[in-house]
Amino acid sequence: MKNSNLMRVIRTLLWLISLTLTEECLTQSLSRYAKILNLYPRFSLNSTSSPNYHVDNHPCKRTCLGPEHAMTCYYYLIVHYDETMGPACEPYLNRKYHYKVDKYTYIDPFSVQEEEFQDDESKVNHCKYADGIESEIMVVNGQLPGETIEVCYGDTIVTDVLNTMHETTSIHWHGIHHYKTPYMDGVPFITQYPIEPGQAFRYRFETDHAGTHWWHSHTEHQRAFGLAGALIIRQTLEENPHAKLYDFDLTEHTIMIQDWLRDFDESTPKTILINGLGEASDEDKPILYSRFTVEQRQRYRFRVIFNGVTNCPVSLSIDQHDLLVIASDGNDIKPLKVQQIMFHGGERYDFVLHANRRVKNYWLRIKGFAFCSMNKLQQKAILHYKKADRIDIPVDRKKDHENLIEFNGFNVTQDAKGKRFSLMDVNALETKVDKLPQKPDQTLYISMNVVPRGESKLFQLDDISFIMPNVSLLQARKLGVGKSFCNITMLTAKGFNCEKRLCQCTNVLHLPAFKHIELVVTSKSDAAHPIHLHGYTFRVVGMGYLGPDNILKIEEIDRKQPLPRRLMNAPLKDTVQVPGHGYTIIRLFTDNPGYWFLHCHISTHGENGMLAVLRIGGDDEMKLCPLSNCGLCNSVA
Repeated sequence: MKNSNLMRVIRTLLWLISLTLTEECLTQSLSRYAKILNLYPRFSLNSTSSPNYHVDNHPCKRTCLGPEHAMTCYYYLIVHYDETMGPACEPYLNRKYHYKVDKYTYIDPFSVQEEEFQDDESKVNHCKYADGIESEIMVVNGQLPGETIEVCYGDTIVTDVLNTMHETTSIHWHGIHHYKTPYMDGVPFITQYPIEPGQAFRYRFETDHAGTHWWHSHTEHQRAFGLAGALIIRQTLEENPHAKLYDFDLTEHTIMIQDWLRDFDESTPKTILINGLGEASDEDKPILYSRFTVEQRQRYRFRVIFNGVTNCPVSLSIDQHDLLVIASDGNDIKPLKVQQIMFHGGERYDFVLHANRRVKNYWLRIKGFAFCSMNKLQQKAILHYKKADRIDIPVDRKKDHENLIEFNGFNVTQDAKGKRFSLMDVNALETKVDKLPQKPDQTLYISMNVVPRGESKLFQLDDISFIMPNVSLLQARKLGVGKSFCNITMLTAKGFNCEKRLCQCTNVLHLPAFKHIELVVTSKSDAAHPIHLHGYTFRVVGMGYLGPDNILKIEEIDRKQPLPRRLMNAPLKDTVQVPGHGYTIIRLFTDNPGYWFLHCHISTHGENGMLAVLRIGGDDEMKLCPLSNCGLCNSVA
C-alpha cells in the first residue's frame, strides 16, 4: 500500500510537470491533445498505409466484402496524461444547457453539441466529462474511453503508439490470437520490451479473430485511468451467422463499462462509467449520461465490453426490453433471450435489442456487485427512441434488479424456475459438429488465492506470487532465460512448501505444442476471479462450486469421481470467471507456440502476482520476431 501511494504521488507530480511544460510551449486556446500533436509530428507512412488517422471516417470502417478486399489499416495513437473536466468541458457547465427533474440537475448534450460545436464537430470528444469531478487521467488521442478501431476480418492493423508520458506503457490487443505475430501481444517483458517515455512502437498484425474485442494498456494499472478502447472486427454477411437477427450494427452502440478510479488511486472505485460518462456517487454534480439512440421497430446489435478494474462484476439491463445474447468474447453462441447480463472483468457480450416499445426514453442500468456493492455503486445511461422528448428523463431512477431473467450470474447452474442461466447453459454456434476428445493429452490443476500478509495481501497463482523478468521472455528465449523460471512442481521438488513460506518468482508452466490441454482452475478463497488467457480462445467445459474444504482436494475428488465435463458445443471464450471456492475447467489445443500470459483480470490481483506464463512448445517451434522487435533495449519497431 505504501508503494502504491508513492507511485500515485510520483505520477501526480510528473503529470503536473508535463502539463506545465506544455503550457509554456503552446497557447492556452488549444486542447491538451492538440498541444501534444503540435509537439510530436506524425510518423512517415509506407505506400500501403492509409493516410487517414481519425477513426470516425477511417477507410477501413466499411462494409466487409471478403479476403480479396482486405486492407492495411493504419492508426496513430498518442498516449498522454490528461484531465477530466478540463477547459473543453466549460460549455457543458453553462446553465442554459441544464434542466432539473426532482432534485437532480441534468445536462442536455444535444443542445451543447448543436450550439457550441456546430462549426467544429471534432471538438465534441475533447471534453472528458466522466462523472463531473476533476481527475488526472491517461488517455489516447485525447479521448475517454479511447477510440474505437473498426476493421474487417483479415485486415492488417498497423498502429504507431507514441508514449508522451513519463512512464513506460504498452498496448495489448485483447481477443487477437497473434498466430503469425506473437511478439505483437503487447505484454512488457513477456512478448516485447516496454515503450519507454518519448519512444514509439509499431504494432503490426493480422485480424485473426472476428468479433467484439478491445485494446488496453498492459502496464501496471494504466487501463484503470483511461488507456482502453474498443476493437471491432466485422465479417461479411455470408460469414455472419446472426446477420438476419438485426438491422443495424452501429459504432455508437458499442458500450464500454468501467468501475471508475480517480487521481491514479487504484484502491477504491468512486463510481461506474458508461462510455466515459455517468453520475457521481459521492458528490452532487450536473449529470451527463451516455445516450443510445434507436428507432422504433428496428433491431440493433449492441457490443458491450467490461473494463473491470477492481473486483466489481456488474449487471446490465434495459427497462422493459429483452436482450438477445448472440456472442461472447467474439464467439457466436446460440441466441439466448434474457433481461439481464452479468459481466466479469475483461468479458464481452453482444446482444440484439428490438426497439418494440412505446416511443420515449428508457434507462439502461448498470449495478455493481462484490467490491462495488459496499458503496452501492450503480450507473445509468439513456436508451433514446427517435422522436421522443430529448430531455424527458425516465421515471423510476431506482429500480430493483431482482426477478429479471439473468445470464452469467454468480450461480453456476440454472435455477428451477428458469430465471438464471449460467455460462454452462450456453451452446457455441458451430458450423460443424465439434466434439472434444474424451480425455485430454494433459491436465493441469491451477489454484488462485488471496492470502493476508500483515496489513497487505498476497495475490498468488499456484501459491506463487509472480515476479516480472528483467528481459523479454519471447525475444530472449535463446539466451538462457529459462534458468530463472519456476513453477510449483519445480519448487516442491526442491523441498519448498509455498503454502507456508513466501514464494516469489517468474512462474512459467511448460506445455507441449499441438496437444489437447485441460486446465482445471480453482479459487481457494471465497473471492471469484476472472481469468484471461492470451493467444487463445478456449472451451469452457465445466464450472462448479465445491466449498472451502473440498476445493483444496479437487485433484483427489476429480480422480475418484470425475467432475462433469461438457464435450459437445461447449462455449468459446478468452476470459471466464472462476467462482469463489469453486472451479472452472477449460480446454485448448496448443496450436499457437509462444509465451502467453494467464492471469486474473482484476487489475490489483494480476499486477500484484496472480498470474503465470504458459510456455507453449519449444523455442524452435515459436515464430521468429523481426530484428527491429528483438533488441534487448530498443522499443522502436
